[in-house]
Amino acid sequence: MRGSAQKICEQCGQAFECVGYQCWCGQAGITESQMDWIAARYKDCLCQTCLEQVAMGNLGPQSLLPIHPL
Repeated sequence: MRGSAQKICEQCGQAFECVGYQCWCGQAGITESQMDWIAARYKDCLCQTCLEQVAMGNLGPQSLLPIHPL
């Protein structure tokens, strides 16, 4: 991708500027399984807030795991 583009996050609907893989999204620390989860659900990018939620495990494959009591 060359230059920046205005996009709308498919998760939350927030507008954001995408500048390609040289951007914050390339530094978010998304795992391969998280990237697969995103690709299976969305056609385009997520905003920084939603992508950070995926990276932290609050949104995505880890958030769907059952919680087992100790």
